[in-house]
Amino acid sequence: MNKFIQRIINYILRRRRNRLAQTLERMKPHTYIASTTKTHINASETLTINAETQKIIEVMQAQLVNIIKACSLNTDKILEYVQTHGTSVYKIANADKILAHIKEEEGFISPLKGWKAFYLNFWIGLLCDKKLNFSFKTKEMFVVKNTEIDIYFILHQFHLWFGFTKGLPGYDDKSRELLKTHIDKMSDADVNSMTMEEIIGLKEAVARDKEAAEFVVRLAKETSGAKKALEKMRQDGGANV
Repeated sequence: MNKFIQRIINYILRRRRNRLAQTLERMKPHTYIASTTKTHINASETLTINAETQKIIEVMQAQLVNIIKACSLNTDKILEYVQTHGTSVYKIANADKILAHIKEEEGFISPLKGWKAFYLNFWIGLLCDKKLNFSFKTKEMFVVKNTEIDIYFILHQFHLWFGFTKGLPGYDDKSRELLKTHIDKMSDADVNSMTMEEIIGLKEAVARDKEAAEFVVRLAKETSGAKKALEKMRQDGGANV
């Protein structure tokens, strides 16, 4: 079971790393408020007031468990739930390749602005809506390949989407952009070029991603589906989840 859980962790967290903690001592005193979290940073300490954020996360994760159970851990049913609650789901044959051009990945995509939004709107209009859209803004959406999708990947993305709908911090366009840009590595020069708001926003985005990954791992441990998947991996000779 431990090997199976480790495979899930590696799958979901393979690029979820950050080096922000070491930069905090360089920051001047500042207070930053992001919807439900308030952070004050000075040269020697960091004070984060996030009781409201944590309360929302605790409640929403309990809700997520109920929703996922009602969906029988079924990918299609989960995506149907997303769509019936106002977020469009697009299944595109070469979704990964199309998204790679704007440095996005499959799954939940928070609202975009600018040329990236224009590009995504164009392809969705061309391949899905059959009506070209030249807007420079997008709403939140799911974009996935029109093939069988790994349930644990969808659960991770579903958690991110649910957090977005609850108004948690870390989902604004700038914070998500910084996360995608710096998820693999970050230099001191990168940090020094950021504003305090950008740094804290990035920390919030990392937190949301980490919470989603930990939720999936915890759920995997608690469900019989994890045992079935483990047996399948053994039969397949240890294939990746």
